[in-house]
Amino acid sequence: MNRLAIAAIATSCLLTAACAKETPTAATFTEAEAAKLADAMVATWESKDAARIKALYAPGVVAFDYAYGPLEADRATFDKAQDVFAAAQIDSEEQISRNIQILDADTFVVSGVWNGTSKAKPENNGQVRCTDVFQKDAAGVWIIVNEHCSQMPKVG
Repeated sequence: MNRLAIAAIATSCLLTAACAKETPTAATFTEAEAAKLADAMVATWESKDAARIKALYAPGVVAFDYAYGPLEADRATFDKAQDVFAAAQIDSEEQISRNIQILDADTFVVSGVWNGTSKAKPENNGQVRCTDVFQKDAAGVWIIVNEHCSQMPKVG
């Protein structure tokens, strides 16, 4: 085999090896990081501050709210439901269960059950189950793009 053929084979091997290397991926997003965001969401719910609660959500959020039956795809309707939620004066959202699913570096889902209690309005006490889809927006801010909340059914 001549030197030119050996050089061609060696170059081919080097190029193939370079192409076979794994391309770098986006930074890994961890369940611990998602849990911190989920905890902050619950703390914001407990704030009773309608403006802060609304700020958790994307402008085009789609939601089923436990206090409002129909699908909310209109932001004005969604915002009214958040005003009702804030006015319910829920002091505490005790987490009963929670599951976090990381879909990719920019999307995760939180599903859980919370026991909400209100000292000012005890008639609003009760368990709610929610699934929230978080997505990182163009500015790198995590926002909720989809939410489905409902009251826990009465058992027995």
